[in-house]
Amino acid sequence: MKSPEPAKLHGYGVLWDTGAQCYRVRNEMTREWLRTAATGELAAFSSFDAAWGAWKVFEVHKRPGEQ
Repeated sequence: MKSPEPAKLHGYGVLWDTGAQCYRVRNEMTREWLRTAATGELAAFSSFDAAWGAWKVFEVHKRPGEQ
């Protein structure tokens, strides 16, 4: 059985999963991984822009410069 968290991820919030060759999204405040609603599996994004857009909605705290 695979681990519920991907190994060897790099970055902050939007992370590259080298094993799965996709981007993952993590809420850095709660350390919770974004999952698909239908299956509960880790959400996977093929482009950084798509992952960044999902992270901006998923991450609940304001980032520097936001009002």
